[in-house]
Amino acid sequence: MSLKNPIDLRQDRRQWLITSAGVLGASLLPVSDLAASALQVPTPPVVPHGTVPEAQSPATFFTSAQHALVEELAETIIPADSRSGGAKAAKVADFIDQFLRETSDDAEKSVWRDGLPLIEVMCRHYHGKSFVDSTPEERVAILTVLSDHAHLTDLPEVRFFNSLKRMTVDGYYTSKIGIHDELQYKGNRINMEFVGCDDQPPAKS
Repeated sequence: MSLKNPIDLRQDRRQWLITSAGVLGASLLPVSDLAASALQVPTPPVVPHGTVPEAQSPATFFTSAQHALVEELAETIIPADSRSGGAKAAKVADFIDQFLRETSDDAEKSVWRDGLPLIEVMCRHYHGKSFVDSTPEERVAILTVLSDHAHLTDLPEVRFFNSLKRMTVDGYYTSKIGIHDELQYKGNRINMEFVGCDDQPPAKS
């Protein structure tokens, strides 16, 4: 699906949430509920009987698959360039994982638990593939849709994007790569001489 034309996220999400049952598990929500005007956030899929769900270490907030997704999301926001490494090299996903693991803000944790699967549903709807498998251009297109609708904070995927963007910037610019390579901060230095200002004498009247 092309993203060249303007996207109405509020209208489009009705369709991609209906199709989410096939992506995240048919037992997520009844289709009628997904299509209702007050759309609910999908819950994690039910694991089929006889299968083992992906393990989530008590020492981490994200599963390994979620961590890989967050890495690519953050890297799309702050990519590597000739000046410095990007969000992935700065280990922004680790920074976010630690924050979410240690915070007592359950609402913020819910934003991320709800938002990550919604990003995958969006990406599969628009590009027919997961975010991790998408091209850089396709990844930018998905985040551009969310950025263009950043004011729609009643939508959980928008709240997630706003949190993702804020925490990516926080994580990157408090890292060694962000501070020293990107900002080229040299650290505190002692001035051996105070030069002062070269003030001009007042003009004669």
